[in-house]
Amino acid sequence: MKKLLKGLFIVSLLMLFTTTANAAGMIKDYHVYRIKNQNIRNVIPIVDNLLSSEAEVKKLARNAYYATYDNEHYYIKFYPALHDTDVYIVSDTSYDKENNGVTDFFKSQNYQYEKLEDNEAYKEYKFDFIDYARSGALDGLFTLPDGLKPLKKGMSKLNDKMSKGNDKTSSIPYSEDNDPIDLTCIDSEEFYNANADVTVTVNEYRLKNKENKYVHAFEYVVKNNSNSDINVEKVYSERLAGIKDVTTSTFVDMDKLDLADNLGVPLAVATGGLSLGFTVANNVRLAKVIKEATRYAHSLPENYNLKANSSMRILCLKFKDDPKPLQFTVNKQGQTYKFSY
Repeated sequence: MKKLLKGLFIVSLLMLFTTTANAAGMIKDYHVYRIKNQNIRNVIPIVDNLLSSEAEVKKLARNAYYATYDNEHYYIKFYPALHDTDVYIVSDTSYDKENNGVTDFFKSQNYQYEKLEDNEAYKEYKFDFIDYARSGALDGLFTLPDGLKPLKKGMSKLNDKMSKGNDKTSSIPYSEDNDPIDLTCIDSEEFYNANADVTVTVNEYRLKNKENKYVHAFEYVVKNNSNSDINVEKVYSERLAGIKDVTTSTFVDMDKLDLADNLGVPLAVATGGLSLGFTVANNVRLAKVIKEATRYAHSLPENYNLKANSSMRILCLKFKDDPKPLQFTVNKQGQTYKFSY
């Protein structure tokens, strides 16, 4: 633990997970803290500042970090939890979860924290780590190879080719949806464009079915604050997910990832990484995915008349690995304005 601190409490955030790996089997102990009442946009700048001088630490994409000290390896990723921040940690060294450099860091920043009890979040973070580790980016942290990698890679290329440059990979026309959203909101951000006098609130949600491994649902609430109507001429995104994306990704995942990753290599090789006993038939599972995802996979609006002092709502799916913003082109009293969030 002392090697990691180096005078900086934050570095020891990377020392909280115990892994034992060998040819016969694997034991994993994932651990997550939740920092209370601290939004991730407030936490990350502090972390970046403290880690910037650490040569052993490499910043990965999407609020993740990786460090190597001799034969010890540490992975940490920060996640939005609406008004809170989750801290997910993996390491290959033992630790005391109650008193360590991580808890010291929290105390030094006057953060209130607790052990995460959100099982859905826990499962998502675990999958993200395993998927990233399998990419080869975390040399030293062991996880089983993905027996379905060639199939997933091929499908991913096909989906990217189909979705890039399109407003939405969907044939379902846009229609305003005002029904309540029964999903966990994990992040919310508000933006304001002074020229158009428009407020855009972006809410991010965790889906309930298997597609959540790859995509999140997003809600855009666009409010016209002015006394004049606005024509929303076009809403565009470089890359959004459609029904075909989520059903393909979910199907090739083949389920039961948690079980496979905690079994020995010989068994994983013998099964080719396929499911080790489905609990839900594929057709039933995919039906649930389609039912949930369809609501968020409509085409984006065009030439929508947004009346004075009123709001519109846009629902969409974004890939978690590379979420792209929505780009708006609006016309107000003959003037065209463009903005993206």
